[in-house]
Amino acid sequence: MKSIVLLAMLSSVSAYAEFDETLIQAPLKESNEVELNGISCRTRNHNRWDICYDIDRNNNYNETSFKFQNNGINKIVPMEGFGVGRDFEFQFQDMARSDLGLLVWDSPDEVESHAHLKMMYFFPRTILPAIRYESDAEKDLVIVTLPTEEEVVFNGKTKEIISGALTEGPIKQTSNGTAVAPDVQYNGKGVVVEAAAVADWPVGFEGEKASKIVSVKKKGQKTCLIPGKELWFTDHSKGGNVFFNKKLISNEAFDKFLKGRCGFGIY
Repeated sequence: MKSIVLLAMLSSVSAYAEFDETLIQAPLKESNEVELNGISCRTRNHNRWDICYDIDRNNNYNETSFKFQNNGINKIVPMEGFGVGRDFEFQFQDMARSDLGLLVWDSPDEVESHAHLKMMYFFPRTILPAIRYESDAEKDLVIVTLPTEEEVVFNGKTKEIISGALTEGPIKQTSNGTAVAPDVQYNGKGVVVEAAAVADWPVGFEGEKASKIVSVKKKGQKTCLIPGKELWFTDHSKGGNVFFNKKLISNEAFDKFLKGRCGFGIY
């Protein structure tokens, strides 16, 4: 595995070309504090993934994630249509340790309300997610390194998972057409926190969602259920952006929290 490369910049990345998502890099800061802005994406010239960014008030381009889609037809996405498929978006808003997550988005048909979204947060979080590809006459692979430093290998053409710390099953629908929660599972050595929602953002719990429960999973341990509002909050002074509980951002703090609530830690 590549050694961790600490970026020389102390503030948010301010120019689109300065960030290289193919490198293994440590988070620039502990806590994400940015205002929620509109997100735009563009395809890298090799066409294997998109890089996404927002534009802040100072007109700086700040990278927030990279993503790609399995749009079928194959064993994971057995249907076809406009926008149909399984999206993987690996997020790192503000380059902060607090905001390293994977959004999996299953769209089984062209009806927007039938989509099912699942957020996955992996612990311990030591690096920003990274992505690279290996291609020659015999193979075409996209390789993602999770915040835990574990790798996931995808088919570079179809974007199906081949091996590594994640496994997946096919998109499935209920009798009314709505997708069930994406069958993407973490089988690594750490911990994953999962939240899912139909046609809506899975985290940010207030109002009617204040009592929503999220799952904490670790191989060999019983799934632990925790009220989502203990882990995330919505800051309306920052455009409604959703932030992770600031008291639990460090690996040490979250490890202690889990041992008290779930009976197991992240290590």
